[in-house]
Amino acid sequence: MAFNNTIHDLLINTTKSLYNIDTTNIPWLDKIFTNTSFGHRLLERLTFTNFRHSLYLISPYETTVDSIDKVPNYNIQVSTWWLMLIFIEFVILYFKKESDKFALNDSVTSICAGMLSQCFKFGGRAVAIFGYVFIWNNFRVLELPWDSPWTWILCLFTQDFMYYLGHRAVHEAGFFWGLHTIHHSSEYYNFSTALRQAAIQDAGLAFYDIIQAFFIPPPIFLVHRYFSEIFQFWMHTSLLGTLGPLGIIFNTPSHHRVHHGRNAYCIDKNYGGVFIIWDKMFNTFEAERLDDPPIYGLVTTEKSFNQLYLQFHTIFDILFKKGLMKDEKGNQLFPGLLNKIKAVLFPPGYFPGVDVYLFFHWFSMKNPSEGVPEIEKPVIIYNPIIPTWIKLYCLSHFILLLSIFLHFEYDREKLGYIDFSMKIAFFVVSMQSFGAFFDNKWYGNLIEIFRCVGVLIYYGIKVTDHIGFGPNRIFVLTLFSSSLLMWIGYTFEQFKNKKIRATSGDYEEKKGHGNVISKGKIFLDMEMNVNGIIGNKKNNEIVFEEDNKKEAQKADISMEEENEKKCQNIMTNEI
Repeated sequence: MAFNNTIHDLLINTTKSLYNIDTTNIPWLDKIFTNTSFGHRLLERLTFTNFRHSLYLISPYETTVDSIDKVPNYNIQVSTWWLMLIFIEFVILYFKKESDKFALNDSVTSICAGMLSQCFKFGGRAVAIFGYVFIWNNFRVLELPWDSPWTWILCLFTQDFMYYLGHRAVHEAGFFWGLHTIHHSSEYYNFSTALRQAAIQDAGLAFYDIIQAFFIPPPIFLVHRYFSEIFQFWMHTSLLGTLGPLGIIFNTPSHHRVHHGRNAYCIDKNYGGVFIIWDKMFNTFEAERLDDPPIYGLVTTEKSFNQLYLQFHTIFDILFKKGLMKDEKGNQLFPGLLNKIKAVLFPPGYFPGVDVYLFFHWFSMKNPSEGVPEIEKPVIIYNPIIPTWIKLYCLSHFILLLSIFLHFEYDREKLGYIDFSMKIAFFVVSMQSFGAFFDNKWYGNLIEIFRCVGVLIYYGIKVTDHIGFGPNRIFVLTLFSSSLLMWIGYTFEQFKNKKIRATSGDYEEKKGHGNVISKGKIFLDMEMNVNGIIGNKKNNEIVFEEDNKKEAQKADISMEEENEKKCQNIMTNEI
């Protein structure tokens, strides 16, 4: 026994010496930033320990605790590395002249989805933990020791196998697909795609998590639940290949690229999280084909950056629309109650006549590629053109949103109910505003005005507390006040220009040239910048009117020339 204790202590000390080579107590950092500042909270997490955590390089002795309250939020701890790696990947792709593999609108939407998914997790923990603790306390069948490395190692495999089942279920078990769709909606494949998570996906995975509660202690489960999710961040990149022999046992970016593809051979393949062995055991493995590389996105690609739409529309469609579908003759595709139930519970690609088989507690398609349309070439990715200044505006406000969110995650347990709810509302409205701008929707201005007004009211009330006008609050009030004035001015200018165009259109129609589009009109629609809004409005109107006159004159001349040609042709024919 004494010998075993000595070995145990030696392993612990060795682990500490190998892994704990850095610390969050960084003297120079404290001299530059306050310990609650955004810069401090970011940089203190940029450590070697957190980097290896992102790779699942951990040991039982550093992560084993006796209570779930002692399990830190590892997602937040590695978040700085995630942001750093996203930036590094963008730089590498840019210099490799592969900038078509990322886009601002897509990456912002993906990261916003990740933020929203974290907001729906209580205290950063998975929703399943509440049910898990209840089952463990009342119905556990086997009480494995929480401090045994063998329990830790067992959970490594059981958690990954349960993830395989849960992941496969949210792809194949009917409306469960609606809990996961957004993760596959991106037509790009990069590190930011890893953060494109569904807000309520944990509800679909909870059952498979809780199964482990009959024998795995809650804190051990939670540790592996975190790291299973964190590890998969590395799977979402085109920069890494097959990784050689590692791909025999472990999931790799190559394997996961297949999982995200919408090619026929990619559908419902490679569900593994950490290990790929489960896919090989249950015939869902497919290797990446170099002659047919994966094309990313859903079979029917999403043409939207609307966050709430991407999060929830699929589950609504499957629950309420799929069973009502009709063929070209008007006949119902799912006649009768039983078929309508199948429309909801059978695989998303299921229609009457498609062969399925029972797997675990749901039905899978025998041929997942059945009915998958051929991908049209060349592939055109949804990417509406918007003015550069709006992109810069969205980027700057997104960075602010991200900093507020990271503070929120750090302090969420200290927030009162009202502050917590208001911040959630701010996150959602901000995401909707970005989506409207990226989609070039007319109502984007109105959402942004509403958002700015809401922030000003919130902070206008906050400054009456004991803190008063702190530097951060002054910055936010100044930024959103100027943003509000800018958008009110821009919206007014757009409204006025529409009236000018309407008047001009009536004038042109009377002259028979209603289809003429002036250069001034295009300028006012697409290229209006901040200076143009606040600057000389009369000059814009003059340019608009002069261009209209020039275009009308050109149209008159061209019509006269056409008439002359017609007359000449008639005369020639007569001769």
